Amino acid sequence: MEKAVIASYHHITSNDEEPKHSLCPDGPDSWCRLNAAKAKGQPVPKHHYNLPSHVGKALLPIYQRLSDKQLLEWCQRGRTQKNESLHSLIWALTPKERHASLFSIEAAVAEAVLKFNAGCKRTSASILHELCMNPGQKCMQRMEGKDQRCSAASERERASAENVQCVPRERHKGASAPGAY
Repeated sequence: MEKAVIASYHHITSNDEEPKHSLCPDGPDSWCRLNAAKAKGQPVPKHHYNLPSHVGKALLPIYQRLSDKQLLEWCQRGRTQKNESLHSLIWALTPKERHASLFSIEAAVAEAVLKFNAGCKRTSASILHELCMNPGQKCMQRMEGKDQRCSAASERERASAENVQCVPRERHKGASAPGAY
């Protein structure tokens, strides 16, 4: 999987002067048109759409983080709850069922990321301060309560997931002996 992520980076930054398709899959069924054409014995196609080098340089750290072994192992085990949680925050602010402008969606994404990373209380306080407004005491209490409920729910889910993973280990604890089953 690491190789596939990095291969996609090299593929999109490749051009006619500097082709970088060595990590792309080989064979006639490859998603890489250049490698597929080579495998079929056809002429090599020109690169029509490639990223400029400065954009490629800016994307490289992102691709490196995405190809991190620990992240890929985490995702492979189906641990995408954080992603789903962020998506639910975004769609709570801008429902999918309603048409929204690009500005509305960008604002919803920015607010959701802030809430996800900093919590409701800090996010609300920052937004209100940017708008030159002072958050009221009740507002801050409500946001703190939301943060506490989210934190408690997250802790319960984490504990539940850990408990589910521990049950098989406990069940098979003494089963290392040859005649245990």
